[in-house]
Amino acid sequence: MDTGDEMTGCVVKDKPVRLICSEAVEVFKEYNISRHFRSKHKNSNYEAMSEYESKQNVESLCKKLSGRQNFFKKGNTIQEAATHASYIVACNIDKNNKALSDGEFIKQCMLQVCDVLCPDKKNNFQTVSLSRKTVTSRIEAIDKNLTSQLESKIGQFKFCSIAMDEITDINDTAQLVLFIRGVDENFEITEELACMLSLKGTTKGCDIFREFQEGLLNMKVPITNICNITTDGAPNMTGKKSGFLGLFNQNYPGNNVVFYIVLYIKMLCVNLH
Repeated sequence: MDTGDEMTGCVVKDKPVRLICSEAVEVFKEYNISRHFRSKHKNSNYEAMSEYESKQNVESLCKKLSGRQNFFKKGNTIQEAATHASYIVACNIDKNNKALSDGEFIKQCMLQVCDVLCPDKKNNFQTVSLSRKTVTSRIEAIDKNLTSQLESKIGQFKFCSIAMDEITDINDTAQLVLFIRGVDENFEITEELACMLSLKGTTKGCDIFREFQEGLLNMKVPITNICNITTDGAPNMTGKKSGFLGLFNQNYPGNNVVFYIVLYIKMLCVNLH
């Protein structure tokens, strides 16, 4: 390869790139690189340079290319850090039951603190998006990610148990809460809140059973993997005809599920089959 070729080319991501024009050559062969130089840079001053001058120019062009790459890399790094920071704040807002609009207040506080402690870094803090819309989308993304992780673990369960209860929230709306505890083939145990479903209207055994089925369907929990279910002693849960227990046995006859009833702080382990 001639001196001009050596001076005007480098390898970026396994592709030869011309340092003079920043164009990539598709085929990594000496002929293709030489042809590119002859066709586009034949009459340039680079061809007449000595070997020493070529090397000096190669170093200079490489530094310029590296500088441009580092500039974009730095920008991407700062943006990734800003996105990560916004997720951290959104997660803490959600965990502490704060208003979604508090993100803007938190950002205002951060910028004021930054003015005092590290004013040279203020632009980095300015890129952290904490608007109400952004915080909402971050929390939704975290929820989807956690749900996806739980569904993946549930898919590996060999056996699992369900604990369920009916509660009333601050808006006086009945909620059915399902907890799941399972073990996979490596005997690793996972225990998580599976879902919370609203019981609008009545809270009869049929309503609870319907929401229970929907919860299992959404979380992709096979009925055949359930070995026991724990509930409280309310009639809509334990009724053998119209209660949840009775409807479960009617819809899944021959199941091997053991039901446990929790009364107050004492647990009565009763097989109600």
